[in-house]
Amino acid sequence: MNIRDSVKYSLYSDQLLQLVAKNSSEKTKGSQSQEIRQKDTLSISKQAAEAAQNNAPTVRSQMNGVQFEIYNLYMDRQRLNSQIDEVLQESGISLSKHENLTLHVDGNNHITVEGIQDEQKKAQIESVLNDSDKRFGARLLNHTELIGEQNGTPLNKDAYEKWHVNEFLNTTTGLTLSDVTLNEYGEIVGGNERLDRVIEAAKNPKNDLEKSFQNMLKKLKNVLEKGPDTIADRSASFGYSGGTLIDLNVSKGFSTGQINEWLDDPFLKEILLSNS
Repeated sequence: MNIRDSVKYSLYSDQLLQLVAKNSSEKTKGSQSQEIRQKDTLSISKQAAEAAQNNAPTVRSQMNGVQFEIYNLYMDRQRLNSQIDEVLQESGISLSKHENLTLHVDGNNHITVEGIQDEQKKAQIESVLNDSDKRFGARLLNHTELIGEQNGTPLNKDAYEKWHVNEFLNTTTGLTLSDVTLNEYGEIVGGNERLDRVIEAAKNPKNDLEKSFQNMLKKLKNVLEKGPDTIADRSASFGYSGGTLIDLNVSKGFSTGQINEWLDDPFLKEILLSNS
């Protein structure tokens, strides 16, 4: 999945949430704002996409497609570094230069921390990083896959599809894959009223998201037919030290020293280093 796909997914998620919010009953209005905040921006938020577009006349005009994709990925890393460091500082969490952490993200976007002996501090860091408004877990999952693509590792489409439909369920209906199954006729069962509305919207040719919902429900059925437990979960691991994320087990990355190792494009290297 490339940068453009990430932006499309961000905008698509916004549309899903708008439709669900519009169709929700009056008694659920109190929870709508929380649902909207929880939309998945992945690694490139809509604001970041707009910023990239604003830079397009000066930056992109000088780059080819590959260069611009790497540039966007690098700037996303800078945002992640800055935002993680900021939330830790705002929470009063101080890390010494000798504290080298490892951040693990599971298929549910949950971050766990290794490399710190103080259990109370460890729990505090995990609580901050798993703030649902920040969506660090989902963003790191996407970020590591984009780094992987730069290292020749293709996206695991089955794992991504499993994660994608689970996010779709959770965002639009409050359910997870464990809540639904297929009956003998291949129909989704075990849902709720909100999922029923999604299914009905997919049947309505007048609905703007008819095809999008049809596509998501088809993916959901594919995952349920294969069996969610037979499909690997997305995962990511990063080192973290000195206020920056550290790429692990890759030859190409954006950690200190790695840029010089893999950027043999002098023009791109100059642009990246000037923005560091």
